[in-house]
Amino acid sequence: MCMITRKNLIIQPITNLERLAVELRKSRRSRNMSQQSLAEFANVARRTITNAEAGKNIGLKELCQIANALGFELTLRPKDTVVFEELSTIFKDEA
Repeated sequence: MCMITRKNLIIQPITNLERLAVELRKSRRSRNMSQQSLAEFANVARRTITNAEAGKNIGLKELCQIANALGFELTLRPKDTVVFEELSTIFKDEA
């Protein structure tokens, strides 16, 4: 679990679902896509996009369609495993 804090505010946990919702929204916006255009491209209802970006339940099939439309693929991996892209941060030289 990741914790965030701001000056004089309560520490809030960020769940994986919340991070996923934020990343979906950021990815869509960085591509200058509206929710409606992403929905059409992913072949899902606009409400599905809204729900996904709000961290609400959507079907796995719909999540895959949205991810694919944004240029991602879903990957399942065991917790606490390291992937090649993370090695540079793990073995970063402390100067």
